[in-house]
Amino acid sequence: MKLNAIEILKASKRLKEVVYKTPLIYSQKLSQVSNGEVYLKLENLQKTRSFKIRGAYNIISQLSEEEKKRGIITASSGNHGIAVAYISQILGLKAKIVMSKKASKEKINRCRELGAEVILIGENYDEAEAYCKKLVEKQRLTYISSYEDYRVIAGQGTIAYEILEQNPEIDTILVPVGGGGLISGIAIWAKALNPEIKVIGVQTTKARTMYESFKAKKVVELPVEPCIADGLAGKISPVTLSIVLKYVDDIILVDDDKLMDAVLWTLENEKQIVEPSGAVGIAAILQNKLKIKGKAKIAIVISGGNIDVSRIQY
Repeated sequence: MKLNAIEILKASKRLKEVVYKTPLIYSQKLSQVSNGEVYLKLENLQKTRSFKIRGAYNIISQLSEEEKKRGIITASSGNHGIAVAYISQILGLKAKIVMSKKASKEKINRCRELGAEVILIGENYDEAEAYCKKLVEKQRLTYISSYEDYRVIAGQGTIAYEILEQNPEIDTILVPVGGGGLISGIAIWAKALNPEIKVIGVQTTKARTMYESFKAKKVVELPVEPCIADGLAGKISPVTLSIVLKYVDDIILVDDDKLMDAVLWTLENEKQIVEPSGAVGIAAILQNKLKIKGKAKIAIVISGGNIDVSRIQY
């Protein structure tokens, strides 16, 4: 399958009755800080409290009956697993979610509540993913990638479809980046509508694989550091990197150690619960990492809100 804007349009129709069209709200305070117009795309208010339901449903809904009968499996740091578990529950499918032993307890429990079998193994996402792929071969399960399948990427691209429908004047989109599936889909749609739109990825100083790969123009493997933005940590693929190199304008880093400041700022000023991985775009504004000439109209993708409440401390 060739991934293009047409596939994202098809995905938007496929998802219409399944996902929420999340709000795009104006942030007065971030606009003052940035000297631009800043809007927040609130995927933390999505059905599973993250954008991952978009890509997960877009791929699972297109599986053959044989693929569904075999049972599905995925590796996840949390939000993708919740999405796969949720969709499997509503479609009556058996699902296994492989997560690291250090994954968020809240996300682990949510997957189990939705009826999925959760397998905890490894010290990080990469180790969990490697074990997951062994199970795929051994048990002939159907693997649902979180970032490197074109159907997943097309589903994530529907966020850009909504943003530019809600405000056609947006000229800059800030996107959290982990494996690269989200920003790949968003960039393809945005550039198809307007090649002048700036699509900028955001990673952290401790979860920077795509940043380094973007600069090197090849996949760079880095050691996995413990980080608060666990949803952004781990490897990328040649699939997503090739799309990012073609369509994304830049990738910037924010300070991982100061990321909870952005989470708390968002709770206090926007009254939104956002997990650290979902707050990197806001952190980019607050840490003055975004260098844009002129008065931009910026949409920040708030990718998720599944946070352990124990992390929120004053």
